[in-house]
Amino acid sequence: MRIDDYKPKQNVTEKINGEEAEWKNGDIILISSGTASGKSFFIRNKLEELADQQNVNILLLVNRKNLYDQNKEAIEDTSRIKVELYQTIENQLNNDEEYNFSPYTYIVCDESHYFTTDSGFNDNSDDSLHAILSLQSQIRIFMSATGYVLFSYIKDQYRRKLKRTENKIWSYSIPRKFNQIASLSFYTDFYSVEKLIEYKFNKADDKIIYFASSIQKAYELHLKYDNSLFVCSKSSKNKKYLKYVDDDQVESMVKQNRFDCKYLFTTTVLDNGFDLKDEQIKLIVCDIFDVDTMLQCIGRKRFKNDQDKVHVVLLNRNNRNLNNYLNSVQMKLDEADAFIHGGVEEWKKLVGKFSRQSNYIIKDNATSDGKYKSKKTVSRVKYLQAVATRDRIKDMLDRNRETNEYREKTGGKKESDAYMMYISNLLHKNKITLIEKLFEQEELCNYLDTIVGKRIYKEGQKQVIEKFDIKDYRGRLQKDISQLRSYLQSNQLKYAIGSFPDNRKKLKDGSNNPYKGKRYWLVSKFNG
Repeated sequence: MRIDDYKPKQNVTEKINGEEAEWKNGDIILISSGTASGKSFFIRNKLEELADQQNVNILLLVNRKNLYDQNKEAIEDTSRIKVELYQTIENQLNNDEEYNFSPYTYIVCDESHYFTTDSGFNDNSDDSLHAILSLQSQIRIFMSATGYVLFSYIKDQYRRKLKRTENKIWSYSIPRKFNQIASLSFYTDFYSVEKLIEYKFNKADDKIIYFASSIQKAYELHLKYDNSLFVCSKSSKNKKYLKYVDDDQVESMVKQNRFDCKYLFTTTVLDNGFDLKDEQIKLIVCDIFDVDTMLQCIGRKRFKNDQDKVHVVLLNRNNRNLNNYLNSVQMKLDEADAFIHGGVEEWKKLVGKFSRQSNYIIKDNATSDGKYKSKKTVSRVKYLQAVATRDRIKDMLDRNRETNEYREKTGGKKESDAYMMYISNLLHKNKITLIEKLFEQEELCNYLDTIVGKRIYKEGQKQVIEKFDIKDYRGRLQKDISQLRSYLQSNQLKYAIGSFPDNRKKLKDGSNNPYKGKRYWLVSKFNG
């Protein structure tokens, strides 16, 4: 038996606790647990040991070529486990061929959120999911750290069906923990991230991963920064970028679970299952909007001990961005619902007869010769993912609305921070930090240090107000000292500002005080 080098504190093997021996052909197994919880350990050890006793085989399905290579590297040639890509099955199905599942008793769908999260750009994940769920003589195992959309669908649609054949759904869940995220920050302009790296992660051995939603962005950063590695998928649509991928370095990274340069700029080709076990990885930056994909990206770093931690920086979305995206998703769902309930005619009534606007949920079906049939269908997985995205954004905005009502009732002001609050709560982080605001506060503190203990009269107060730069929701500059004082308190800055009357008759040099009877501001600084 092979023993992986990682032994999780909460692991899947202990959670299942030998029940794998009770699973029957036709059953569905759902394993929901975070990264580094021992899912792969269970499959490569306990399940293969059982398969060996039963003289049967295991098909392990993965969704990324690098993850495929990593598994092939870890699994011995004599193993009962065969590793395959979901896309291989889908390609055969698209060529009007059936994939032969019969040599296998266990079908393991690793990173099974693939079916829904990849559906935004993959028209075929619905086909492989349908093929696997249609199997009746195999035990189907779905594993994911972020599979709630798929798992909810399977429970809803298949629980009763399985009862009729005396089969069942077995569910195992281990709560995710994020205690090894040292800090969580957000940014709106990537320049501030570069500034953060320059100040805080400038040591030679500090390593940084950037997960980019745009291949162009990842490529441009690779060109900008020396000592970096660029990774993207080998899809034909990425043809012009492939010459910039150092295959030798990527192969080394797959084998060693680490990269040797300072920067790794990658697309979501590395978002699933791929392990990087390197204590020198200090910062993960991610600009990907989909929450589940973002969580998978963060999970690529595996921790060696309790002292091994990582800082996470995410691209922020304000409430306007969220509302715009929500409206876009809802429109696509309305069109899909019209098509589902009334066919093409009802759909055309909604979108207009000559509308050329695409809807990724409604797809044309390709034949094996690459031509398209006129009959349209709704992609089940795309629909499920769209509903989940809509509901999640609505949840973000609803929570923020309630928070803003409370803020106003207690004398505060509304904030457009629905996304930051939602993610911070999800990752169990109490402190919300916007990097741009952090640098602004640092600049303000540097300025305040220069005026501590000095009397600031009316002609100098204008500069203080401009340095604070506090604006209301209409963009009006706030000038009242109570607002400046409130800003210092709410942001926990170690300064205080007060207004006092100048009652001195004479100055220290004995001259008359020209400010007698006038008020001045005074800034003080706390110790500690």
